[in-house]
Amino acid sequence: MQTVGKRLAEIRKSNKIKQIELAEMLNVSQQVISNIERGVTTPDIEQLKKIADIYNISLDQLVGREFFGDGTDGVEQKIISYIKQMDDEGKELSLGLLSQVAQYRGNNDGNK
Repeated sequence: MQTVGKRLAEIRKSNKIKQIELAEMLNVSQQVISNIERGVTTPDIEQLKKIADIYNISLDQLVGREFFGDGTDGVEQKIISYIKQMDDEGKELSLGLLSQVAQYRGNNDGNK
């Protein structure tokens, strides 16, 4: 499992935000952000909530937690996990592909 620091760095970089910019948003030094990302320190819950708010994501997403409490099986979990990692264009393409597969299966299920 990915550490909170590595996950934070990944999210920060994907949003094209520099450490110093994030530090300013959180009212901390750039060194604090660096220490968190390198795993030297761990942010407290208040910092985590502020970071999640900055990126408009849940705490689960921020810390890389995937929770499937609705009885999904392993294949469904993998599909969901892949989709969560995609950008909007990838999600749209995936939706189109899934729709075509479902339509094909629906048309051919009676032919078996």
